[in-house]
Amino acid sequence: MFDLSGKIALVTGSSGSLGCVIARALGESGADVACHYFKNRETAEETSKAIRAMGRNSVFIQGDLTKLEEAERVVDETVKKLGNLHILVNNSGISRQALFIRQPADLIGEVLKHNLESMFYISQAAARVMAKNRWGRLIHLGSVVTYMGSTAQSAYAASKAGAMGMSRAIARELGARNITSNVVAPGLISTGMTEAMTEDRKNVLLPLIALGRTGTPDEVAGTVVFLASEEAGYITGTVIHVNGGLYM
Repeated sequence: MFDLSGKIALVTGSSGSLGCVIARALGESGADVACHYFKNRETAEETSKAIRAMGRNSVFIQGDLTKLEEAERVVDETVKKLGNLHILVNNSGISRQALFIRQPADLIGEVLKHNLESMFYISQAAARVMAKNRWGRLIHLGSVVTYMGSTAQSAYAASKAGAMGMSRAIARELGARNITSNVVAPGLISTGMTEAMTEDRKNVLLPLIALGRTGTPDEVAGTVVFLASEEAGYITGTVIHVNGGLYM
């Protein structure tokens, strides 16, 4: 595993089935970790406790990242409680399914606000700290659906496509400050979102996966840890696919 000793990370959506695994993986690699959550305090607290049991420092912080002042507060609290901020993992997000021609306007706005607008706010606040450090890792969770499309997920796909465009622009703008910005795009991973899919939909997708199986949160987390490390210092503005060959 890559060594993140001396680094401080903030993982948004740490109470989710993927976020908690990413947070723990960063802790296992030596980082101190701030575990952000919106509603599920219990899971975020458990994740933070598990990281402290590894000998790392960890806190859990609540915040509604769709509000600029809340996103800034989450970053401020991370720096105040852990001493700095070097790594941001933008994992928080939602998925709402609706056929395109019947999709209500409020659903579109909700998805874009939670998956894209909030990412702008928290990344901007984190980048200010990283710019002073002249070192930083911005890692954003994307999705394979941006490349392949997916029935009833046009708003979700659009939000993730926006995140990828944002990431490339950040990479170009902040590279001189030794800040990298990359996207990890998972495919069919065994998480809460995947479990909510119908069996018919899973049966359609599984035969398309070259490895013939769904991925695990650990496999996504390993990619995040790599991008957070010194070894990935010359990788920026790119998308790393973790999809088992569902998309090539």
